Amino acid sequence: MLVQIGYLMQEGVEIRRPPFNGPANHVRGVVEALVRRGHQVRVLVRVEGRIWETDDLQRFSAVIVRRWDRGPLRWFERGTRRIQSRLGLPYAALFESLRFAQACVQALRGCDVLYERASWVAYGGGLAARRLKVPLVLEDNGDALFDLDAKGIGPTGAQRRLSLALMHRGVRRAAHVVSSGAGWREQFIKRWRYDPAKATIIENGTALVQLLTREQLRSFGDDIGDDEPVTLVYLGGFYPWHGVPVLLKALAMAVSRGARARLLMIGAGDGFAAARQQVAELQLTDRVTLAGHLNMAQCAPLLAAADIGVSPYCGWPEFSGLKILDYKAAGLPTIASGRDGHPPTLKSGHTGLIVPPCKVEALCDAIVSLCAHRELRRRMGRTARLEAEALHGWEQTAERLEQVFVKVLSEANS
Repeated sequence: MLVQIGYLMQEGVEIRRPPFNGPANHVRGVVEALVRRGHQVRVLVRVEGRIWETDDLQRFSAVIVRRWDRGPLRWFERGTRRIQSRLGLPYAALFESLRFAQACVQALRGCDVLYERASWVAYGGGLAARRLKVPLVLEDNGDALFDLDAKGIGPTGAQRRLSLALMHRGVRRAAHVVSSGAGWREQFIKRWRYDPAKATIIENGTALVQLLTREQLRSFGDDIGDDEPVTLVYLGGFYPWHGVPVLLKALAMAVSRGARARLLMIGAGDGFAAARQQVAELQLTDRVTLAGHLNMAQCAPLLAAADIGVSPYCGWPEFSGLKILDYKAAGLPTIASGRDGHPPTLKSGHTGLIVPPCKVEALCDAIVSLCAHRELRRRMGRTARLEAEALHGWEQTAERLEQVFVKVLSEANS
């Protein structure tokens, strides 16, 4: 069954031009895979204060929203915003959501289903689904309130109460929710008291399944001498919950215990400067390379040449990050934080090692262990790659989404 899909991002990420960050790569990977499977996908994204539409992720057109971008409503909006600002009234994202809903109605007539990447206090998709009389499926990539609180910018007081009420009402409009990890699904159901029968886990994919062949991967290559240093690679952000301080302390401890390890860190953003300072303080300058932000094509050969991937989350409720899928596709065993069966994308002892979050000594022990056992690394890496080929391509993600859309449409028509 081919489906016409409206992919919505009221609070979007930059998907129009590189460099693309993790969320942008996710969106592009999903859309491109759905199109390859024969579906029609039109993307509406609000970025830099404008709403843009595209059918191919190459050509983007600005949407002129009737009644909202010109005329009396525009002047009313500006006046209301000035009053709100002067009086410090709570923010309800009303105008943004109404404008986005109208843009959807204009651009997405004929769509069978709306698929919205959920964002905080952004409910235009739900309004549009009601007006277009089509089901809405929400894409849940993490607890936005947890993220805001962790960054120290979470809403408080009346603003928090209003935001939660609006989000709760918006969530209730969704016919189904797709969560990118088991932890996020559990959190979503708990936070919004959502029906578990309408919440499905569909993990992200990785482009590295296609970008890298087995022949390019270190774990599938010729034997490597024991005298060569072991390369650990970290791919991701530098916020405190990404666990970079824990990783660097564990590396320093592992080196002091004789591990011939070096670390390549790929990423940028908040916390990068602090990581560089910590590297110097721990006297790891000759062991750690800070590569900065790289696109996936640049990352691919670096991951292929590495030995171990690390995912040391600390203080985060979900451990199945995109980086783990990238490591698996690159044929790397992964040392990851986790507990209570998470992350389910790893099988400890088979495709990597799972250690308690925030525990420097446990992470150090895992690093020392894998650095000392070349054949174990290679065996885990090969197993991880085979799993990635079978489970973690964007095609598999799109196929599972397709099944959700068909189910939702069947229920809507019954």
